[in-house]
Amino acid sequence: MGTKATSTGAGELAEVKRGFDQWRRSRRRGREIPEPLWRMAVKAAASHGVWATARRLGLNATRLKQWAQRLAPVDAEQDQRFVELPWLGAAPIPECVLEAEDQAGRKLRIHLKGPATAQAAALGRLLWTGEQ
Repeated sequence: MGTKATSTGAGELAEVKRGFDQWRRSRRRGREIPEPLWRMAVKAAASHGVWATARRLGLNATRLKQWAQRLAPVDAEQDQRFVELPWLGAAPIPECVLEAEDQAGRKLRIHLKGPATAQAAALGRLLWTGEQ
């Protein structure tokens, strides 16, 4: 939503403001803003930006943005062609293989994956030499 205003766009925003002013003078307290006024505000926000339009019309910018999203046409074909999935392979999982053999020929093989690899050196030293 751009913020550039043309003379035609400024006239459009002034017309929308007149509509809101007239509605505010004639409404009863507690009444919701009619949908046609919201539609006009959303159209103006497409030219002038949500924040600038909301400020000029005396509206809540968050509500105006919600109405803009509600009234925006949804391109069903585009939604069916593209589905964004989270990428789970952000970083490879670290892994480590510890192999040990004693003098009698007995072998020990430990395959570690994930956070346990950080302690692999200490584990190997403990198994091999008995030191801590």
